[in-house]
Amino acid sequence: MNHQLSYSCLVPAPIEHLFRFHTDTHNLALITPPWIGVSIISMDAPLREGSEIVLRIKRFGLPTLWRIRIQTLDFPNTLTDRMIQGPFASFVHERRFRTFGEGQTWMDETITLALPLGALGALAFGWVRRDIDAMFAYRHRATQSYFTSNI
Repeated sequence: MNHQLSYSCLVPAPIEHLFRFHTDTHNLALITPPWIGVSIISMDAPLREGSEIVLRIKRFGLPTLWRIRIQTLDFPNTLTDRMIQGPFASFVHERRFRTFGEGQTWMDETITLALPLGALGALAFGWVRRDIDAMFAYRHRATQSYFTSNI
């Protein structure tokens, strides 16, 4: 069963700057909550459609390997990555960017995911949703803070 989660925020940065920030995987550490450990194992550079990135993500003391592929890279409007190996049955992360006034960008993010283990996984969705909601709230605050401090 697929679930869809949506998050939005206004960032005080031109659309091109925000898009480049999100296509620089090294910035992942800047917007990852401190309770989640993330490290880049490998990545294709420069980033383009079809590029693969391998991450080690440590959550609740358990490391997992995530292999993701860039599905859409349409500068400066859309960036989509798809998990091709990892802890979910499926996981797609789409970011859409729109200019919103001078020097500001509206960012919409959509996560489409399916949990493993069928009905048992479906029972855990409420907990998974709260965890992802907290992570994206942190990511958005950190992104806004980064651009408030660095522009």
